[in-house]
Amino acid sequence: MENYDLLILSCYFEGDACYACPTNKERNSIQKALFQKHVNTTHPNFTSNKLPPNHTLIIEANISSSVSKKSQHKIDRHLKKRILTTCGDADVMSGTKHIDPALCLYIGASLICIDNKHMKDRVPRGNGTLCRVLGVKLRENAPSHKVKNYYGKKVWTVNAKHVEWIQCEHVNIPGHMVQLETQIYELEKGQQNNENKTKLERLKELLSKEKKNRIFNLEPEQFSPEVNVKHHHTSTRKQKLCCKMNQIPANSNDATTGHKLQGMSKDIIIVSSWPTGGLSLMFKNWEYVVLSRVRTLSGLYLVEPIDMDKSFNPSPQLKSYMERAMRKEKEILEKRRIAMSQIIW
Repeated sequence: MENYDLLILSCYFEGDACYACPTNKERNSIQKALFQKHVNTTHPNFTSNKLPPNHTLIIEANISSSVSKKSQHKIDRHLKKRILTTCGDADVMSGTKHIDPALCLYIGASLICIDNKHMKDRVPRGNGTLCRVLGVKLRENAPSHKVKNYYGKKVWTVNAKHVEWIQCEHVNIPGHMVQLETQIYELEKGQQNNENKTKLERLKELLSKEKKNRIFNLEPEQFSPEVNVKHHHTSTRKQKLCCKMNQIPANSNDATTGHKLQGMSKDIIIVSSWPTGGLSLMFKNWEYVVLSRVRTLSGLYLVEPIDMDKSFNPSPQLKSYMERAMRKEKEILEKRRIAMSQIIW
């Protein structure tokens, strides 16, 4: 067996960081481990007299039996608990959407939206929109808002039916806001005369208005997902069942799958593993997609070494497509050249 240097991750990263995983199951495992570490670090023991901090909340889905005649299955109290405590969003699917039965939140947590119902809202967002948690509004005197034991620690929990909304802000900052922040920073460093103070106040007002235009609320929605769950902890395999589920339409995004990273640029990417076996064939050139998303080599962390013997050559199908596309491009450009030459100026 080859020996490799132990990868030691910093507790704090500067900039935008995330884990990149080949599968949703692995993504769920990493998310759970990250949240567990957060709870262990910031929450009192369950035997303590102290109350847990208000910056963290687990929103548990409101789960009930499906009304479908084809897939009726009674969801009793025991099965609800099994779904909430053992299933991640990789186990709960509504069409192509992943639903998290126990959405673990804290102020500043990274989320990814999962529907396209709000594309025309004042602050639009759609499937794949990245956002950050600012706060949660509960219904008045929410009876399900209570302390539960998670990882031996006290954690606030609430049923989704008693949540009015989660307040979030868009993660991606547009260029004009970056310019405003830079101007404010330069003015704060410079000489504080009356003219600069007036300009500084005006720029801060503009920035404040721009920030308000990036804030939106996520409200609970009704889903009819299919759940893969073990009915008992001694069960050897999971069983599929249908149910009704009321939950926030978003998933945690501290860890993400490779295809969700397409089009993004990150300061830090931690690659948890590489696709192997059948996954390697299914996710061809997954490695290239992930590695090309990080801005600098110093921001790249590999939990496992990359397979340098693997071929990253394009497939014959891609080569054939590119050749046809180039031939077509030449034909169109030649037709355009001839047409332009026949125009009488």
